Amino acid sequence: MATVSSRTLEIARDWKSTDYYNKAESDAWTDPFWKPGTQFRRLFEKLDTTSTVELACGHGRHSVRLLSTKGDQTALQSLVLLDVVEDNVLHCRRRFSDVSGVSVHTNSGYDFHPVEDGSVSAIFCFDAMVHFEYDAVFSYLQDASRILRHGGRALFHHSNLDKYPGSEYRNNPHWRNFMSKNLFAHAATRSGLRVLEQVTIDWDESQNLDCLTLVEKRADGSLKLETPRARNTSSLLTRLAGRARRMGFQK
Repeated sequence: MATVSSRTLEIARDWKSTDYYNKAESDAWTDPFWKPGTQFRRLFEKLDTTSTVELACGHGRHSVRLLSTKGDQTALQSLVLLDVVEDNVLHCRRRFSDVSGVSVHTNSGYDFHPVEDGSVSAIFCFDAMVHFEYDAVFSYLQDASRILRHGGRALFHHSNLDKYPGSEYRNNPHWRNFMSKNLFAHAATRSGLRVLEQVTIDWDESQNLDCLTLVEKRADGSLKLETPRARNTSSLLTRLAGRARRMGFQK
């Protein structure tokens, strides 16, 4: 039976065997995430990037953009890049070898180790989590709550495709895995994160295929869940009994 980690590695290897990383370096592929005025950039600017983690960094194209725009952000003191593919990690270590404050690590595929508890102000993940299995997404959200400082925020680009439960992700539009806006919000809340904003976005011809979710770890460290208003059971039963009598089901 596949574990969260083994399934994540299997998905990651799908991208390793293509020319995706070379194509993704082009402005045409990267500008939609970073050009001023895009939803990605607008929400990214709500992060405090003092101490940032990029999840599923690939060859580091998004961190390059972050570093080139850091003058518009809070002063960036540390940047941690994580990926499950060792070749990607080695590539990024070479790419950022002369950039102070940047470190690159291989992670498990389901958590943010070796990042320490409460040590980061921001997490982001672009164009990767859309392919993750739902159990890996849940696991990452739980661990995001561990590594974020109180008041820290995370921005996740994830799938909003819930039409084909149980399908193989390679058969879905743009290889999106099963997930939805609401399911992600539920998992985030259960992980101790407050959902600040969610925006669904089109991907090529597919409408609302993806979602951007901005979450925050509460500054007071509390887990405040919205609780549905309790119903008065006895009153409900009384009304149902009265209705049954009127319909002739009871004497």
